[in-house]
Amino acid sequence: MTYKKKFNIGSLCLDNNILYAPLAEYTDFSFRKLLRHFHKGLLFCEMLKIEPLVRGKMGKMLKYTQDMKPIGAQLCGTNPKSARLAAKIVEDLGFDVIDLNCGCPVPKVVKDGSGSAMLKTPELIGEIIHEMASNVKVPITVKIRIGWDENSIVAQDLVKIAESANAKAITIHGRTKKQGYSGKANWDYIKQCKAIAKEILVIGNGDLYTPQDVKNIFDQTACDGVMIARGMLKTPWLAEDIEDFFNDKIINKDAEKRKNSLLKYIDYLIQEDGNTNAVFAIRRICGWYLKEIKNIKQLRIDINSSDNIKDILGHINDFSWSYLDG
Repeated sequence: MTYKKKFNIGSLCLDNNILYAPLAEYTDFSFRKLLRHFHKGLLFCEMLKIEPLVRGKMGKMLKYTQDMKPIGAQLCGTNPKSARLAAKIVEDLGFDVIDLNCGCPVPKVVKDGSGSAMLKTPELIGEIIHEMASNVKVPITVKIRIGWDENSIVAQDLVKIAESANAKAITIHGRTKKQGYSGKANWDYIKQCKAIAKEILVIGNGDLYTPQDVKNIFDQTACDGVMIARGMLKTPWLAEDIEDFFNDKIINKDAEKRKNSLLKYIDYLIQEDGNTNAVFAIRRICGWYLKEIKNIKQLRIDINSSDNIKDILGHINDFSWSYLDG
C-alpha cells in the first residue's frame, strides 16, 4: 500500500489515508484548530475514559466545530456495557468514528486495567468492540501496541479478534507497553498483522516523523494507512509534506511558517483558555515544536522562564528563525 487520496474506514470516506492521532494533553481544542489548517484527513480528540463519559462528565475533551470534521473520539475503559453506552453518546455528539484505546502505556491509565493493560485480556477487547459496534452506525476502530512485553506479543491475535468483533480498522504501534516510548518501533509485527488481516484495515504507527518514514513503513509493511502521533507535534503540517512527497513535489523548509503557526496556536489558546493556561500549553508543546531550529536553546529558556503570554510573544517575535540545515 502507499499514500492514497481517497480512503474509506467502513462507511466513512476520507480525503487520504493519513490519520492524526489522539494525544493526551496535546490534541486539545486549540491544537486541533491548528492541525485542521494543514490536514484534510481524520484527526482525533484527546482520549477520554468511558466511565466519566457515561456519568456526563466530559468537560471540553470532546469539543469540536463542524470545520474540524472528519473528527474521531477515542475512548478507554474495561466495562463492555459502559462502552456500549459511551459509544452511543459519542455517536449522538456527531463524531465520525470511535476508537478504543488499548495501547496507552502511562501509569494513570494502566493502573485501572485500561489502555495497554488490556493487552493482557484480548478477549475482553473483542467483547468491548462488539458491544460498541452493535450499538452505533459509525465505524469502530481499535488502537493497540504489539503486546505487554516481548514475551507476550498479541498483535496478530488481536487483529483476528477485532475483525471478528466488527472493528473496521486496527492501528498498531510497533512497541510493547514495557518499552513505553523508548527504543525503536518494530514494524515487522505490523507487516505480520497486515498479512493475516482479511477485511479489517491495518494502520501503521510508531516513529513516523518525516515523509520518508511514511514511505518506509508503507514499503516495509504494506499497511493500509498510517497514524501520525508525535510527528505532528513537531510538524503540524506533516500531512501536507507527505502529500507533496508522494507527488514528487519539493518540500521547502520555511522557518517563518513554523513561527507563524506557533503564533496562531497561541492565539487559539488565548481565545479558548485565557493567558495563564496558554503559558503552560506553550511550554509543553515547545519541546517538540522547536526541534531543528538554529540556536534554539535560549528561546526555550526564555519561554520556560516566562510567566505571561506577552513576554513569550516578545521572545518569539524577537528570535531569528532559521533551520539547522537552512
